[in-house]
Amino acid sequence: MDFTPEQLKKNAAVWNYDGAVSLVKDCEQLWKENEQSKSHDAFARIMSEAYSKAIITTKEILILLYNGYPEGAMALSRILYESMVVMRFLYAHRDNEDLLQRYTDDFYVKVSRDRIKYYSYILEYSQDEEEREEAQRNKSAARKEHNKLKKKYSDFLSYNRQSNYLHDYWWIGDILPTRNFGAIQNEMTLENLKILYVLSCYRAHSGVVGNAVRFGTILDETSIPSSGSLDGFQVPLCFSLVCFGILSETMFEVCGADGKEIIDGIENLIAPFEDYLYR
Repeated sequence: MDFTPEQLKKNAAVWNYDGAVSLVKDCEQLWKENEQSKSHDAFARIMSEAYSKAIITTKEILILLYNGYPEGAMALSRILYESMVVMRFLYAHRDNEDLLQRYTDDFYVKVSRDRIKYYSYILEYSQDEEEREEAQRNKSAARKEHNKLKKKYSDFLSYNRQSNYLHDYWWIGDILPTRNFGAIQNEMTLENLKILYVLSCYRAHSGVVGNAVRFGTILDETSIPSSGSLDGFQVPLCFSLVCFGILSETMFEVCGADGKEIIDGIENLIAPFEDYLYR
């Protein structure tokens, strides 16, 4: 959109776009070939679902980088990082069946909660009586499911003035003293990646830093840039592939697959650009 096909192709060759795409395809093929991806084992199933999403996200990141949009790529890299941290945490506690069940049930907690909100909206604004009656039935069913889960996990409830509820990271339980993402980060001691995670959050949220500071550009207060950049690929490329590489290592460990050649390939691909990470 902002660059000619020739410019894009030439820039992609600098950081070996084709090699990165090939590595992701190799990971995807190895994952699909392994029978563990179809296992009924709790953690293997959780990891397989997370890895499937990671493959899609990595493909999206590479496409954004190819077309000169490192900011969007960095924002998406946040997804890979958060998934990597959570999966490594769950892998470290993979023998804790209660933890894995809570993590799985958290999906149903969120779905039932969101359904309640949606049907409440219909009940407030719809003028169609039939639609309102259906919304009331669906809301009651969602409320019943939500209360069932709250009762099942009553030991993990948090409280505020309105009611009790299951906090976003309630499923951590008593494994850590604090139930939040930061606590999981500290448990996994990923200090060198935390700085890059903060950068990815800047790119995902509106704010002075995220809006004004761009990869591969010099801050110019006389103009507001609205085009892409072919010079800012280094940080999101390295950050995303490091996170994807760690996720891949975890998957290979779960599968019992030999992915050393793939991991080495990822490391070789990002090696020329690692000096850009903490400038």
